[in-house]
Amino acid sequence: MENKTIVIIDGNSLMFRAYYATAYTGNLMQTSNGLYTNALYGFVNMMNKITDSMNPTHMLVAFDAGKQTFRHQQYADYKGTRKKMPEELGMQIPLIKEYLNVLGIKQLELLDYEADDIVGSMAKLASKAGYDSQVISGDKDLLQLVDEHITVHLTKKGITDLDDYNIANFFEKMGIYPKQVPDYKGLVGDTSDNLPGIKGIGEKTALKLLAEYETLDNLINHVSDLKGKTRDLISDG
Repeated sequence: MENKTIVIIDGNSLMFRAYYATAYTGNLMQTSNGLYTNALYGFVNMMNKITDSMNPTHMLVAFDAGKQTFRHQQYADYKGTRKKMPEELGMQIPLIKEYLNVLGIKQLELLDYEADDIVGSMAKLASKAGYDSQVISGDKDLLQLVDEHITVHLTKKGITDLDDYNIANFFEKMGIYPKQVPDYKGLVGDTSDNLPGIKGIGEKTALKLLAEYETLDNLINHVSDLKGKTRDLISDG
């Protein structure tokens, strides 16, 4: 049976990574007519590295369609601290998408959903269809996808280094299991998404609580069993 591998890329994450990897040095490459190209250059390098190393049979790049998603309707302050996209990056997005079209790589964006919603859904669907899914993003939220058929590769420093998370190494790296990632974020919060979590609960306490109670719901149901300050923090938060 043919080994089918699909690479599913969080396009927005890769695009921002490619832009800031060079922008932070002040080295914003331009064409002679003033078009910025540093994000495009970095994106192309990243795509070349991915296709060469993973040799997929299928690929998909997901993008955000707009600013507002169903999460903003549930929580008005969602991503409320995010800075506006730099104009120098915005003008490069059509070029990045054109580059993908030239390569024949499928793209998808949907109103009311984020790129990582598409990534997660497609990875699960592909897994059910017998594919090995290789997910690439800088968003740790996607670590909850990891299972026997889904590996998540997080972008690290620079534009081509990836940190791999699979079912074999996940607990050793994270101290929790993939299904516990949402519960962990519920406890410690997420500054990049402007999600508060429970004030006063840090990484070590969250890991200890999830090791004992497994889920956030179970922890809340047993809050009376907790002691001292931790009990007060969970009750109040």
